[in-house]
Amino acid sequence: MPSIAFLIAKTDFVIDDNYLRFANEMRKQNYAVYIGFTDSLAMQASQVVANVCLLETPLIAGTPFPAMTTMPLQTLDNIWLLSLGLRNNFLDKFQLLYALEGQCRIINSLTAIMHFKSKYLLASHPQVFQHPELFAATDPQALYQHMLERERVDPGQRWIVKPPAGSLGRSVFLLSVKDPNAQVILETLTGVDADQYCLMQPYVKEIEAGEKRVLIAGGEPVGQYLRRAAKDHRTNRMQGAALSACELSSMERAYCRKIGAFLVEQGVEFAGLDLAYPWVIEFNVINPGGLLTIEQLTGADHCQRIIEQIFTPSAHRPAGSIKH
Repeated sequence: MPSIAFLIAKTDFVIDDNYLRFANEMRKQNYAVYIGFTDSLAMQASQVVANVCLLETPLIAGTPFPAMTTMPLQTLDNIWLLSLGLRNNFLDKFQLLYALEGQCRIINSLTAIMHFKSKYLLASHPQVFQHPELFAATDPQALYQHMLERERVDPGQRWIVKPPAGSLGRSVFLLSVKDPNAQVILETLTGVDADQYCLMQPYVKEIEAGEKRVLIAGGEPVGQYLRRAAKDHRTNRMQGAALSACELSSMERAYCRKIGAFLVEQGVEFAGLDLAYPWVIEFNVINPGGLLTIEQLTGADHCQRIIEQIFTPSAHRPAGSIKH
């Protein structure tokens, strides 16, 4: 019997999230399914271990997790990382997981997560997809100078500024050089000691028509929905964006398949793609949202297809390493 462990954020009770849907689906497909907490990763007698529980029955939202036991992870066939856990010991946990490479399959690959969690990789593959021009620095004055220089040739240009590895729309600002708070915001994002990176990119008008969250599994788009900014410029669901069902145009679908093939080559087997055609805004490779939202909007459950795309041998293409 094949086995898999989902590593998630520590919680006392089961919630209706990706891990619940995927774990229950994989039990139906006769996998031995374990749930563990990412922050329990440790090393014992030179083995990477975690606190996990074996699912004897389907997960039910609102119920407590069964008692957990410490288990060597290299005894498993698959590990699906759905949470990075606490930020302050992120590097140690990643190094522990790297020790498992070659012993079990990790979804998504650790190299892919390392590069796609931030936004820098988006700037390096213009032959695959379009992404707004990207600036990154720890020097707020350098970033502001870029804004001033662009203003001379493109008056009124607006900018999105944000942390490189942020999520859920937190600390994402829309600025122009005429904004009296522009320099203050850049200084805040780069930190009191100017030791934090801030990303800056031109605002693209296509996003005003909405941003499509597209779920891509095994290189194929499997579902999508539309997010439109409601209370401010952000199109994030957690920031109050208006959500609606949508379809992909034939051009968008072909574009997503091209991007999907690229993602698989990089070791990304399941991702959320934020698309304001033709612009790729970002990728989400850690527990991407959308599965439950699509079901709520359309009644369609894409869980089984996602699992099949990732785990069916004929659908899965070997994952490679990051290529530049």
